[in-house]
Amino acid sequence: MWTLLEKNSFIPLYYQLKEEIRDRIEAREWLPHSQIPSVRELCETYGISTTTAKQALSELAHEGLLYSIQGKGTFVASPRFASGLSETTVISEEMRLGTRVRQLGRDFSVSVLSVDTIHSSKLMATTLQVNEGSTVTRIRRLKCVDHIPMLIETTFIPTDVCPDLQHEDLTQSLFRLLGARYDIHLAKSLEGFKIVFLDTLEADLLSQIPGCLAMLNERVSYADGTRPVLYGKSLIRADMCKLYVDLTQIRSVRDMVHPGSSF
Repeated sequence: MWTLLEKNSFIPLYYQLKEEIRDRIEAREWLPHSQIPSVRELCETYGISTTTAKQALSELAHEGLLYSIQGKGTFVASPRFASGLSETTVISEEMRLGTRVRQLGRDFSVSVLSVDTIHSSKLMATTLQVNEGSTVTRIRRLKCVDHIPMLIETTFIPTDVCPDLQHEDLTQSLFRLLGARYDIHLAKSLEGFKIVFLDTLEADLLSQIPGCLAMLNERVSYADGTRPVLYGKSLIRADMCKLYVDLTQIRSVRDMVHPGSSF
């Protein structure tokens, strides 16, 4: 199933195409060293320009997800090494970024970039344990500390879990909103981290230069310890974050990850 690109969205078409291709690679619909559709085929499928398709492929190649062979086409690169995951089994309001920042006497603000309803891809459906093609609310937000952009957050929540979410005040803590409005209390979060390069759109939103390093935090949050209700991605400026890891207890990634998930 091909996901339609939103041509009226503020999100550039090349970026939407990038995410579509990335999802297919992470869902292993396209295996390492398999050839992906050509620029011409992508243009015909999505009704986009050659420039748009080439920009998406170029940035994915820069990120190490694709490679090209002259005269043959574009192929999926070998997966990069992943060292493990972090699991949080107790989630409280005190753990939220905004709460911690305000406790330090700093200004913290959230602005909503976009809210829309999309059909879940195979990868997202597997991660959220819903049917492929079912509707999901996608929320994109920009979080700032002392009026300086710190991170871009994209959150996906099944519409059957939180109906009419788009009508709520989404500048507030989603943790608090889910509890107060939908009686959903997050009990566990499974998180992964990796270093990525900022593309043009991301760099512009974060007041950075394209190609700068950033930390990508991906997480799946569970309401009752078993059913995932939220999948989120936070792209964090490298100069505004540090990651500390406690290695006193090592858990098996195999026992923590749902087969076929994005991690």
